[in-house]
Amino acid sequence: MATLTKISPSRKGPPRFGNRPHGIDTTVRTYQLTPEQLERLRAGEKLDDILKEDEGMKKTVIAYSKYEEVVAERDGLKRQLENLEQENEKLKKEFIDAHKLVTEKVKEVEHWKELFETTMSDKEQLHKENLILENEVQRLKELVSELTERNDRYSDEWIDLHKELRALRLYALEKLQKDVYGA
Repeated sequence: MATLTKISPSRKGPPRFGNRPHGIDTTVRTYQLTPEQLERLRAGEKLDDILKEDEGMKKTVIAYSKYEEVVAERDGLKRQLENLEQENEKLKKEFIDAHKLVTEKVKEVEHWKELFETTMSDKEQLHKENLILENEVQRLKELVSELTERNDRYSDEWIDLHKELRALRLYALEKLQKDVYGA
């Protein structure tokens, strides 16, 4: 049977670091690359090779406390970036909603445009019919005028014929009285 190894209580728990000087350099070195060097780094070239070629590169040494400030600032910037990303997502949603609304309005405008075109077409058709009816009314007025003139002429002829008939009746009556009673 296997036996378990016992662990000392001092070795249990989180690691402890002594107060003795350790001799480790806690400074952080930063390098500022040119855009061309940055492209080379992104392309897969090793940083050491890039740095060897450019001896005049600006090297900055900052203390660990300054590094902590930079890290804190970076964390703050990350939070701001996250907030901006959340706001960007909200704006994207608003943009999508606005785009949907604009699309609906465009469809509505197209519908109203079709109705307007139909109305204008109907208006033009009614205008043509109105002109035809006005021409028909004018023709009928001319016909009424012609018939009125004809009626007046026939009325005058009737009056003349009526007078002539009356005269003939009187003559016939006179002739009949002469023939019957003798004059």
